[in-house]
Amino acid sequence: MSKILRKTEFGNPILRSAAKHLSSDEITSPAIQQLIQDMYYTLEHKEYGVGIAAPQLGRLLAMSVIDTKPTPTRPDLVRQKLTIINPEIVQRYGHKVEQWEGCISGSELYAKVPRYLKVRLRWYDEAAQVHEEDFDGFMAQVIQHEVDHLHGILFVDKVRDTKSYMTFGEYKKMRTV
Repeated sequence: MSKILRKTEFGNPILRSAAKHLSSDEITSPAIQQLIQDMYYTLEHKEYGVGIAAPQLGRLLAMSVIDTKPTPTRPDLVRQKLTIINPEIVQRYGHKVEQWEGCISGSELYAKVPRYLKVRLRWYDEAAQVHEEDFDGFMAQVIQHEVDHLHGILFVDKVRDTKSYMTFGEYKKMRTV
C-alpha cells in the first residue's frame, strides 16, 4: 500500500547534499520499488507539481519521479510519467532561455530560471534498465530541475533576474489571465 511522504523544505541540509547513486540490485529491491510507488502517490495526492526528487522527501538517493499532466496554469501539458534513477544530462542543445519555475520544497516561490530547451538524458528506470533519450520543451525543463536536486542545487541558485520572484498566487493569476 502506498503512503504520502513528508516533504523537506528550503533550509533543510539534505537539499544541499549530493545524492547517492543506486546499484542495479538496490534499484530492484522491494524498498526502492516501494519508495518509487510512494513518490508517485505523494506527487499525485498532494498535488505538489510535476516532479519530485528523493531528497525532497528526506531520502538522499539519486532518483526522481516525473508526472506531467494538464493543470490550471499549464492546460496544454500532455501526461508523461518517467522514473529517473542515477540520471545524467549528457548533452545540452542550443542556449538557455528563462522559464518560470517553482519548487515544492520552496512552497510559494516562483521565478524565471535559465534552462536549456533540449537535453539528452541517460538514466536507469525502475527495472534497472539504462536509457538515453532527448527531451525538449517543458519536459527538458523539469528534468534539469530534478537532476539539479540530486546535486544539491535549488532553482533559486540559478535565478538571474531577482525581480522575477513572485508567490504562487501571483504566478497563478498571471498564467490564467
